[in-house]
Amino acid sequence: MGGVYRFEDLRVWQAAKQQSDRVGELLKRPPFQRDLKLSDQMNDAALSVMFNIAEGFLRRRDGETAQFLRYAFASNGELKSGYYAAEGRNYLSAAETADLIALNESIARMIRRWQATLDPGDQRRKSRNNRPAGPRTKDPGRTKDPGRTKDRGRTKDQGRT
Repeated sequence: MGGVYRFEDLRVWQAAKQQSDRVGELLKRPPFQRDLKLSDQMNDAALSVMFNIAEGFLRRRDGETAQFLRYAFASNGELKSGYYAAEGRNYLSAAETADLIALNESIARMIRRWQATLDPGDQRRKSRNNRPAGPRTKDPGRTKDPGRTKDRGRTKDQGRT
């Protein structure tokens, strides 16, 4: 994200904040105040989208950023489901729901576009030659001297096979 030095400057974060503010306004309505379970879930999801976008930006490593963007994307989907639930319970009109879902889907697209710019291999340990590192041990899995694996009479059951 060249030229962006603060998460507050990210368009996706600004849109997530707008979505969170709109959810906050919805939660002031009496039907939402009576339905604490739905209200709490929607509020938590809206905040999670904002917070995870900010934290992903601040991590500065593609692998960590990608993880927080996955959280943000999932929370955004959870919030979208909450909009449908609220409409189904007649807390939102069809027009309000469509408007909120349009904003939500715009955020989802921005998150996906950002994810596509990240290096998926950044999560994995890299060796000096920039390839994924193998096991942490140097043991190739078998010994070079097959004779070393024979018993040589060190066990108590020497005559048995």
